[in-house]
Amino acid sequence: MTRMFSLRALCATRLGLTAALGLMAAPAQADIKTSTVHIWASQVRVRECSNTSCGLASQERLTNVNVQAFCQRWDGRVADGPYYNHYWVEIVTPGGWLGWVSAVYVSGGSNDGPVPGVPVETNSGPVYCEYP
Repeated sequence: MTRMFSLRALCATRLGLTAALGLMAAPAQADIKTSTVHIWASQVRVRECSNTSCGLASQERLTNVNVQAFCQRWDGRVADGPYYNHYWVEIVTPGGWLGWVSAVYVSGGSNDGPVPGVPVETNSGPVYCEYP
């Protein structure tokens, strides 16, 4: 399992070397924008993708903590008591792991609604979650 920052650094290095060797034009630098979101629940698992069928991104479990969110997408439904949602939020854990949590456990949203302030991925763009 690769930490987000290591993976991005590796990709940037490979693209930079390729551009330096003249094999392709240098890529434009994309601003990575994040939003701070609050995980309100206890022992929330972080998944490798946006569905409960996915493996765990890390052994870290989140409890009442703020994390950085990149985007969110509509995928596998999660229900917990009176709360339910199809949205999943791509986050970076306090330990530095990139992964997904159900919007059910993120403060501020409503049942089957996106988390306010976090870009929503759409098929027509302009927001695409960076990692599936």
